Amino acid sequence: MQRIDLNSDAGTIGHDLRLEYCGEPFTGEVVEELAPGQLLSQEFYVDGLPHGSVREWWPDGRLKSEGENYRGRPCGVLRRWHPDGRPADAVLFDGNGALLTTREWG
Repeated sequence: MQRIDLNSDAGTIGHDLRLEYCGEPFTGEVVEELAPGQLLSQEFYVDGLPHGSVREWWPDGRLKSEGENYRGRPCGVLRRWHPDGRPADAVLFDGNGALLTTREWG
């Protein structure tokens, strides 16, 4: 599987809003690193569209958010956390990316 780092690899967004790499719709893993080996974000793409798991981390390594995309749209539950690790919210999407419900914590 091909992997690109947003900090060092030149990906672009095409006219059809797909992620392109070397002039082609990208399929693979896209990461953003704070330092070598320390991920800030990780997302998977198929034919230039977000497809699969997506995760973000706070700079201290705690999980910031995690969810799923299907053909460019969010699906299922997106969970987010505060910097101290407490749950912030959970957002539920249907299979077409429409928001169904949101639950927030203080």
